[in-house]
Amino acid sequence: MSQTLMEGAEVEVAVRKGGLLDAALPAPQGWAQGLSIPFYGCGEPVLQDRCVTANDEDGADSPHRTSVAEFSAFGISQGATCSTLSRIDQKRHAEARLDSTTEWAVARQLATDGLGLDTPSFEDGISLGTVADGDFVLAVATLEQAAADNGFGAQWWLHAPVKAAAFLAKDHQIKDGMSATGAPWVVSPGYPVEGPTTVRLWATGPVWASVGDAFVLNDVDWTVNTDTAFANREAIVAFDPCINLYIDVTVPASPIVGSA
Repeated sequence: MSQTLMEGAEVEVAVRKGGLLDAALPAPQGWAQGLSIPFYGCGEPVLQDRCVTANDEDGADSPHRTSVAEFSAFGISQGATCSTLSRIDQKRHAEARLDSTTEWAVARQLATDGLGLDTPSFEDGISLGTVADGDFVLAVATLEQAAADNGFGAQWWLHAPVKAAAFLAKDHQIKDGMSATGAPWVVSPGYPVEGPTTVRLWATGPVWASVGDAFVLNDVDWTVNTDTAFANREAIVAFDPCINLYIDVTVPASPIVGSA
């Protein structure tokens, strides 16, 4: 009596909604060559009598000088290796893993410049100090006022790690993805948490992000019966660093290890 292997059914894994990639403005065509972000709101506007004809200064110390921040594209890769007996489509498996983790990779690069591309990131932000006892109302109020002051009214965005979302919702600081002032909130699993009793919030200028289509390579090693696939894509993330601020909030210690 002969037996045959039954075909397995592979489930589809849903990609998490929300986060940086859903909220960010799409990068313009040609982003793979990098992006240049002009500093729009960094100079205080000059109020003048209508008879004055010149209001700006030349030189490196001028508060109204034009500045540009440069951002580079980068690659994201995910691999998968299984036995050839698994009957799994390894190319599709690797691509699904890439799709599921691209949000984390893009947000982490924005927050930390982990690749060392020497592009602006949250790590360059100015600290506004620490707010005690989980007072997210005071923290958000301080952060938004500082963003308004630093940008002279230019648009700002707010960012938070996943751990902050429940606290912000509890204190009514986030509703329909917006703050009380109408600033968009970006909550991403890729944003780091500072520690078991500290949550960091950021304010920046607008954010642009795009990712390319995945391309997958695979190789079967019949000597050990393994099928390996690698899914790769290009990505870019950029923001106007004219506003780049953060504030820490102390919260009770999480009850389980790994929830920092």
